[in-house]
Amino acid sequence: MKILKWMDDHFEEHILSILLALIACVMMLQVIMRYIFNSSLSWAEELSRYAFIWSAFLSIGYTIKEKTILKVDTFVEILPKSIKKFIKILVSLVNVAFFAFLLFHAIPAVNKIFLSNQISPAMGIPMYIIYSATILGFLLAVLRSIQRAVVIAKETSEK
Repeated sequence: MKILKWMDDHFEEHILSILLALIACVMMLQVIMRYIFNSSLSWAEELSRYAFIWSAFLSIGYTIKEKTILKVDTFVEILPKSIKKFIKILVSLVNVAFFAFLLFHAIPAVNKIFLSNQISPAMGIPMYIIYSATILGFLLAVLRSIQRAVVIAKETSEK
């Protein structure tokens, strides 16, 4: 149970931190190789690009969890408390539906890439691994949106 609590609290931020550090280290190595040793690495840009793609999709769930997802809530903030809570729950449920829709369509797309046996040009890794970022990212977004709706509903019932 402790592991699940830790994953709920820190999963995305640790993975995102690792990916950011990886991008920084690989790009620094590429700069050193190119300008000091006059020889660039063929795989550095590709690895950084794929790490960036993974971080972009994983950050969706993280922004929902941290309540920093891009939104315009000026209108919602001027509403009475009871209506405000209802609108916030409704927005969370719309997020669930939207990300579930994207997840539903990402799975067959990744499956097609898997069946094509496509590999990346420089690193030779299967491309379905890169495209799997969509599945995990949208799944985390669905879960975090559900969590957000539950938290708002609990706040409503407690007050």
